[in-house]
Amino acid sequence: MLLLDLAADARHRSRSSWESRKVFVAAYWATVAVYAGHVARVLGGIRQRGASRKPFRIAQKGYAELAAASWKEASDLYCERRDRLGLGASMYPEALLLVAETPVGRISYNGRIWMPGDWEPGTEPLYDNRLPAGH
Repeated sequence: MLLLDLAADARHRSRSSWESRKVFVAAYWATVAVYAGHVARVLGGIRQRGASRKPFRIAQKGYAELAAASWKEASDLYCERRDRLGLGASMYPEALLLVAETPVGRISYNGRIWMPGDWEPGTEPLYDNRLPAGH
């Protein structure tokens, strides 16, 4: 689940920040990890039996929505559609990644997932499809 991936990544960032003596940044990432874990458990607890374990919606202007269970699956589905259509960056729109009605990320043309909103220099992706699984 996307939120559990976010919680694990936030815990890792918190440990790294703590080891670098960046206490306030470590506290921030620890808080993100806790809240992401709580929200993931709440969303998981209300799921009906037999319901899809794909809580993430990929919304893209001009295209049907897709459902995904993880960061990786969302990126893969977006890239598969891009490759199938053969459209370049100027013709193929970014997608918004939603949980219920809440935006949790945006998928850029290259398949990376970023925080919702405008990109700024130095921003790291939430999910980088160039990295091997587990990173």
